[in-house]
Amino acid sequence: MVLRRRGAETGSGFQEAINRTNEAYERAGRACITRKAIPGKYLIARTERRRGLSVPSIGLNDSSGQARLTASDLSRMAKAGRTDDWRKFIPESKAEPDYGGTIGPDGRAIFYDAKTTRRDALDFDNLHAHQIGFLERMGALGAVAGFLVEFHKWGEVYFLPVQVLARWRDEQSRKSLPHRFFASHLIPARAGKGLLIYDYLAAVAEQEQRYGRDYRKFVLTA
Repeated sequence: MVLRRRGAETGSGFQEAINRTNEAYERAGRACITRKAIPGKYLIARTERRRGLSVPSIGLNDSSGQARLTASDLSRMAKAGRTDDWRKFIPESKAEPDYGGTIGPDGRAIFYDAKTTRRDALDFDNLHAHQIGFLERMGALGAVAGFLVEFHKWGEVYFLPVQVLARWRDEQSRKSLPHRFFASHLIPARAGKGLLIYDYLAAVAEQEQRYGRDYRKFVLTA
């Protein structure tokens, strides 16, 4: 299944598609899943005064009627206001993945990191050990935990459970997961309507029905 892409860049387009899909989930009462803020700090010289970025009233509204700023909008306003210290933000290493929230109606937790690749495989070099450790702990406690992976070349999105990733890591010598593995064993997220660009929660539910929530029924084959 080829999903229609929305967004100029691979990374930013995929992230925006996730955000819109999560907005659709919340409107429908299916889940409340948000993107985590990146912890960090600003470096300010001793002789420099603290100053903020003044955000003017703009006409960029999303479908809910609320003002919506993109990263490019913020960058443009910062340059226009001659505010250079926004570039001095130093992100700190974070254990939590990009997205987290709650799935209705039972209140089950979900945590995942979003990854996009133009290759025919997901390289382990793109996965952070501290995030995998966090996801494994959450998965062991019953949460939905893993990676939402976009294969740009194929126009496909899959939810890779951390339990499956850990099995591959521990039992296989190859340091990447090929696309054919996803296509053979996991369920692609199907396109939805409106803001629901792809229904990855339905794919998660179908995978768990097939393999169980702990994925012990999953048979690992290359």
